[in-house]
Amino acid sequence: MSSARPHAARTGRRTALAAVVGALSAGLVGLAAPAQASTAADYTTSAESLAATAVAPTEVATDAFARQVTGGWGSATKGGAWTATGGEAADFAVASGVASMKVRQPGWQLFSSLPAVRSTDTDLRAAVSLDKAPTGGSVDADVVGRAVDTTAGYRLRNKILADGNVRSSLVSVSGGVTTTLGAVTQSGLGFTAGKQLQVRLQVTGTAPTSLKAKIWTAGTAEPADWQVVATDSTAALQVAGGIAFGGYTSSSVTNAPLTARVADVRATGTQAPVPAPVVPGAVGTYVPDSTTTGVPNGTKLTVHQGDLLVTTPGAVIDGLDVRGFVKVAAANVTIKNSIIRGAATSKQTALVTSASSTASVTVIDSELYNSAPGPWVDGVRGYNFKLVRVNLHDVIDMAHIYGDNVTIEASYLHDNLHYDVDPAQNNTPSHDDSIQIQKGNNIRIVGNSISGAYNTGIQFTQDQGLVSNVTVQKNFLDGGGCTVNLAEKGKGPFQGIAVKDNTFGRTTKHYNCAIISPVTTVIANSGNYFTDGVVATVRKG
Repeated sequence: MSSARPHAARTGRRTALAAVVGALSAGLVGLAAPAQASTAADYTTSAESLAATAVAPTEVATDAFARQVTGGWGSATKGGAWTATGGEAADFAVASGVASMKVRQPGWQLFSSLPAVRSTDTDLRAAVSLDKAPTGGSVDADVVGRAVDTTAGYRLRNKILADGNVRSSLVSVSGGVTTTLGAVTQSGLGFTAGKQLQVRLQVTGTAPTSLKAKIWTAGTAEPADWQVVATDSTAALQVAGGIAFGGYTSSSVTNAPLTARVADVRATGTQAPVPAPVVPGAVGTYVPDSTTTGVPNGTKLTVHQGDLLVTTPGAVIDGLDVRGFVKVAAANVTIKNSIIRGAATSKQTALVTSASSTASVTVIDSELYNSAPGPWVDGVRGYNFKLVRVNLHDVIDMAHIYGDNVTIEASYLHDNLHYDVDPAQNNTPSHDDSIQIQKGNNIRIVGNSISGAYNTGIQFTQDQGLVSNVTVQKNFLDGGGCTVNLAEKGKGPFQGIAVKDNTFGRTTKHYNCAIISPVTTVIANSGNYFTDGVVATVRKG
């Protein structure tokens, strides 16, 4: 089997925030056996929602210290100028990717901060080290995730002991009072002169503030679990603060001066910002895309592993990330704010199937795509279904209709899969259509963006029975040999076909072929134009 036709890179993704928390709520659906898999599904590469594509958290500050500075730390790559406190200017320097502060006397404390960086949601990472191990006492290497000022904030205090052990404490400093919120002694680090320790500190939220920290040997794998956690609600600290680093030698240290070193500073938010949901206009007044279809921004999704068989009339499937296929076998089912990804299969199927006279489904504000691309999967199959603001992509046929009462509106149907050698077509090329209508009455296709099919945008075939009363209106339509193709298949003229007020693209294989129809079929055709303003007429053939 040949590779699928490649797609252009997609932009303007509509995002949803995923909370991957487990199983489906009881009582709405029954579980069907999973489809036979031929390859493993990839659930992260093709979805256009944050539920499957992680968005990087906001970057607050970074500094690789790729400069030479004496008398201070200069300015960070991002985050503004470092401000030094304590000691003398000559005690602070930057060279060879490392910032240093020399604590020249026992009992001295030095501090360097980025006061311009202020946040209540900080995930701070850095590498810290000392030029030599302390003798006679300890050295504190402070990592500050919320510096309200130079004397107040939340810190991870790494107390490096003379025996090489490290005691890591989450502390609050306010009004001259230092309070230990949680601590752990790590004997396995085996600190020695020059050894870098990798530190990660999260300080997030207010009233309470949540603190989490871990420390490990640089160059080794980050521990999976947080080593020390705490919460605190000290009133003066429930405000935004900057980041900072400090060095302190106890009064009993006998080998001062000691130099505390900092490298590879990176501070981000703990969560990616979620844009406000887009509020679409009236149907047919705009061209849908990935920003106006699919799962609304900010939606929390629950992963469901496997297929769904919906048997409860009136069931509402809301906020699911379905790693399988959905079959609707009940009336008045609603699927909304969800992603349906399918799975690998070698059987003809669809992401959503509604194919009985007693079944009906409305799919709203959802994304449907084939996570394991192959020639066997369509988007939606059957009848008695409605798609509203659905982002549908990476399947063969987006909608395969063989019955009555279908509405597709304000949706984005794009990037069909196409195979030059398709086993579902006896190893001939794929017959991918954006919409294929084989039988049915009362079908509305209104206000959509439909493109990317190799065969036809909207294919009328009558392969399974008569097709009548179909309205195609106020869409953007493109692709295929001719974008709208009517084939009577020996069943006589189509009745009640209206194609009005659509805009046609110019990527058809046959130039100027927006609509093709037999001479015996009369189409109500008006207000159709190509994107360049040329009137789109009906070609008879």
